[in-house]
Amino acid sequence: MEPTTPDTIEPPANVLLVHAGCSEPDACQPLLESDEATAELRVSFSNERTDRTRGGETPAKLGLLSIGDVLRSASSDAGSSQSYTGPARNTGPDFGGPIAIDAVDDPQDLASIGLSISRFCEHWAADDGVERITVCFRSLDTALGYTSPKTVFQFVHVLTSRLSSVGATAHFHFDPTTYDDRIVATFGSIFDEVVCDDSVGNSLPEATDDEVAAVLEEWGEDVETPTEPADGGGFETPVAPRSEATDEDIARLLEQ
Repeated sequence: MEPTTPDTIEPPANVLLVHAGCSEPDACQPLLESDEATAELRVSFSNERTDRTRGGETPAKLGLLSIGDVLRSASSDAGSSQSYTGPARNTGPDFGGPIAIDAVDDPQDLASIGLSISRFCEHWAADDGVERITVCFRSLDTALGYTSPKTVFQFVHVLTSRLSSVGATAHFHFDPTTYDDRIVATFGSIFDEVVCDDSVGNSLPEATDDEVAAVLEEWGEDVETPTEPADGGGFETPVAPRSEATDEDIARLLEQ
């Protein structure tokens, strides 16, 4: 897939934002901006930067999902004394304050992460005051530090389908510098668009279709034919690229 620029992307879309290092790429902000009333969800792992400030107009709705932050997750259990409060664990985001927040303490718990994101988007999709939903997921390479590429691939495949079904525009940060080109290209195949910044030479690492197919075969994946185990306990292969994932699909992700 040829990289593009944020200004050419027509929402809704799922975008892979490729850049090296942990600094904020210039393309992140344009992918969140909109002239419409926007609900914005920021998903970040505890070791990622969480003090980012948003330029331009403040979104109509703002949600924060913190992953692997034990202190914040504990605060969510007890309720926060700040201007916004967190939900009790496993009950989903709290939309009662000016900022909706949720926390997942285990970064390997992709099912809970996916369900939380889905609940944010489902809530906002039903809100007549929200005209557009945007999601910033930071980052895939951090997720890969906790979980196998195969499992993260399955998770992203289902999640992007779910985001498409609610009309969200989402971008996923990815630092490809420590991964085989085949792995990077395989992840790129999930997305509608790819944006690369100067730190990676404005290009996505290349791999042939045969090499991508070989990776999927190695992982035991048939991306066109989703299957569910007989016991219903786990989600073994991604949904087909053009189907719509549901909350039940997210709930059936592999348990870690």
